[in-house]
Amino acid sequence: MGRREKLVEKMRNLPGSIRFGEVNALLRHEGFVLFNQRGSHCTYHRSDGRLLTIVKPHGGRKTCHPADIRKLLGALGYENDA
Repeated sequence: MGRREKLVEKMRNLPGSIRFGEVNALLRHEGFVLFNQRGSHCTYHRSDGRLLTIVKPHGGRKTCHPADIRKLLGALGYENDA
């Protein structure tokens, strides 16, 4: 099992413990590029036209919101894999 598969499995099992750096690494591996950033909202796009906005944690938070992680898994098509 490679690094990407381990990260996706971690996102499925513990969506509340994912740091923004891990999200950024997975998105870049999947071909997404940071397109726009307004405050803490980072918008990524891909050559096939898909857009995805992830909120970068700030303040005392170190991890991304679980809803953003579920949205990310759905956009990448990993939510139905078992």
